[in-house]
Amino acid sequence: MASSSVDLVFEGFDTTDELGDVRAEVPEGLPDIENDELIKGVLTKGVDLRQYSRQIEQELNDLEDEQLASYEEHESALFELDSEIKSCDEVLENMERLLVNFKSSLGAINNDIQSLQNDSLSMSVKLKNRVVAEKQLDKIIQGVVVPPDAVRLICNGEVNERYLECLIEVNKRIAYMRVHSKQHKRLKAFQEIQPELDRLCFRASSKLREFLLEKINVLRSLNSNAHVLQSSIFLKYRFFNHFLIERHPEAAVEVRDSYIHIMRQYYLDHFETYQRGLMKLERVVADKADVIGMEESNKLSLFSAAKPVVRDKANVFNLGARASSALIEGEDSGPRAIVLSIASDANEKYTFEALFRSYSLALVDNATTEYEFIMQFFVSPKARQRITGSDMARMVFSHIFDPSMRVGEQFLKAYLETTYDALGVLLCVRIMSQLASELQRRQVPVLDSYVNSMNMLLWPRFQAILDGHIESAKRLASYKAKSKIDTQPPAIVRRYAELASSLLRLNQGYNTHVVALSLARLRTEVQAYLTH
Repeated sequence: MASSSVDLVFEGFDTTDELGDVRAEVPEGLPDIENDELIKGVLTKGVDLRQYSRQIEQELNDLEDEQLASYEEHESALFELDSEIKSCDEVLENMERLLVNFKSSLGAINNDIQSLQNDSLSMSVKLKNRVVAEKQLDKIIQGVVVPPDAVRLICNGEVNERYLECLIEVNKRIAYMRVHSKQHKRLKAFQEIQPELDRLCFRASSKLREFLLEKINVLRSLNSNAHVLQSSIFLKYRFFNHFLIERHPEAAVEVRDSYIHIMRQYYLDHFETYQRGLMKLERVVADKADVIGMEESNKLSLFSAAKPVVRDKANVFNLGARASSALIEGEDSGPRAIVLSIASDANEKYTFEALFRSYSLALVDNATTEYEFIMQFFVSPKARQRITGSDMARMVFSHIFDPSMRVGEQFLKAYLETTYDALGVLLCVRIMSQLASELQRRQVPVLDSYVNSMNMLLWPRFQAILDGHIESAKRLASYKAKSKIDTQPPAIVRRYAELASSLLRLNQGYNTHVVALSLARLRTEVQAYLTH
């Protein structure tokens, strides 16, 4: 139906040619009408194109008029908008210039920051170098410069504790100069200060020498207490002598020799006085007749009193309580030393081993104190760590105590020349053995020669006394009367039992071969007497 209606409308018209004319009239720049859907639709409907064109043109004119009217209506607004746009362009241009300037400023600031960073790094390196240099310079200054007050005190001040403090500081400067003199020999400060320190050292050495010699001379008095002076003065100022040893050896030798000379006589006088006092307190225990083979005294008449041969004195063969006198340490040991004034006032008497123990203890105690003092006062801390320090202490001690030790040897020799007390001699041997152990415990190695010399005196005398007992037993066996029968045990048996028991008791823990061998020989002779 549609197709038939179309045919009626366009009946008599050549639509093909008209469309071709339209195509021919269409400019080349317009879109292809064959492909335009709107045109296709118009042509399909059979609309008059000219009429349609005029309609379109009219619509366009109306639209243009409408637009012009609208433009005229909004003209002021558009002008205002245009003005605002121009104003915005100007603002944006200004902003652009500002941003460009800001960018350039940022670039300059960046360059400044980099320059400041470089300067900061350079300053940091300089600061570190300056700190290191300051520390080194401060160390050098502290090691070289001596305060003026210290210099005045060292040269003209009184020798006291304050003087000691200043001297320690000066000694640090001197030590620093000696250690670093080669390293800093080109420094002018070292070249200028060295002669001044040498003069200051010499002045200090002179004052210290006078001070120490003056204090040492105080020890000449027998009434002075050397140990108190040693602890209160000499050890307190021992750095003075150490300073002389290191800085002025000649003055140190003079001080040492003066001390040795005075203390040598000091100890000799005291020990000689003590030894003479002890000899007055001796109680004789045995004489030449006190042997186990001693003959019994003949019985006296009925009207006379019986008198034993042995006088009123301690039992020669029974040890009894005498063993406690040989103990150096322990609950059962006696007092440290006999006080002469107390013993004389009480009119007390002692066996020789007690006197010998007292003298030896006094010698050991004083020797220990003196050796420790010598190590601290005459041996510098540096030398104390070397063998030479110990050798120096031994040398000083030997010069001081050799006379006192010889007094002890003479004391023992005088006793051994007249004694026949085997127990007393062996007790003296045990005393020396315990003294040797005590010296080892105290770590005082300076009396070894004294102990050895005493033992060399004691053992031969002990052997000689036991030989006398053995010979007496032999003589008694040869004089024994066989015709007489005695039901009582012989006195020699009692004496041998007491002597053997005492010797075995003293040999316990020592197991000395000499004692065991002598007892075996004595036992043989006693058995021979009993079987004769």
